[in-house]
Amino acid sequence: MSFNAANDRLLAKYGGDVVLSRFVPGPPPENEWDPPSEPIEVSETLRFIATGAATELVAAAMMQADDLVGVLAAPETAELNPPEPTDTVTVGGEVLTILTVAPVHSRPGGAIHYQIQARRS
Repeated sequence: MSFNAANDRLLAKYGGDVVLSRFVPGPPPENEWDPPSEPIEVSETLRFIATGAATELVAAAMMQADDLVGVLAAPETAELNPPEPTDTVTVGGEVLTILTVAPVHSRPGGAIHYQIQARRS
């Protein structure tokens, strides 16, 4: 079994659904003198496995005990890949802001999943 297949199987079995969202600039105005368009929210539902905050990182004040820490599947939507700090993750109706993102590379040219840390807004 390839690493990609194992990753997909683990995310499917142990992961839960979260919604990754980002605001992107709206379309350009028709005329130069028109006000800019409102930003558009782009969202995608992804699988996520929570791993928990490490005790030593909480003790060192690098994380808070209630931070959401875990592994996020790679987004298919081009505007959301890669996830960035300030993107939001919605879990069970609660919106959290991503603070850190680290890609996990296992194939040439792309991440197979991302390790994230998010905090309540």
